Amino acid sequence: MQNLGGVRDEAGTLNYLERNLAHWAEHGFGLWMLRDRGSGGMIGRAVLRHLEVEGVDEVETGYGFLPEHWGRGLATEVARAGIQVGRTRLGLHSVVAITLPANRASQRVLLKAGMVYQREINHEGLRHLLFRTNGDGGEQSLE
Repeated sequence: MQNLGGVRDEAGTLNYLERNLAHWAEHGFGLWMLRDRGSGGMIGRAVLRHLEVEGVDEVETGYGFLPEHWGRGLATEVARAGIQVGRTRLGLHSVVAITLPANRASQRVLLKAGMVYQREINHEGLRHLLFRTNGDGGEQSLE
């Protein structure tokens, strides 16, 4: 959770749940819980949801996994699936993703998933890096 806003208290968790349920009710897509095929245990989450980026309504793909499931390519698989659903089922021209500048692993995942770095943005009071699926947005180097 260090790269996803930190651990939430009970009120924060309830607010997060309510927002995600409302998103599903309004749009018919949103947050999915991911389970291990063998054990059925929860291993992480995936998201495809509306996100306001500097006053523009975008749809973001995202993921989060328990640490014991890192390094298996699951994040890349989930990011690609989010992009595919956004394009084929929702008819989107573009899907975005954001990550904190220090989260180099997530940046690598987004690049492997076919996204390109676009620019820095301010999201919820923090500097984030914005990635996008198409090459129409003035991409810049991460270096």
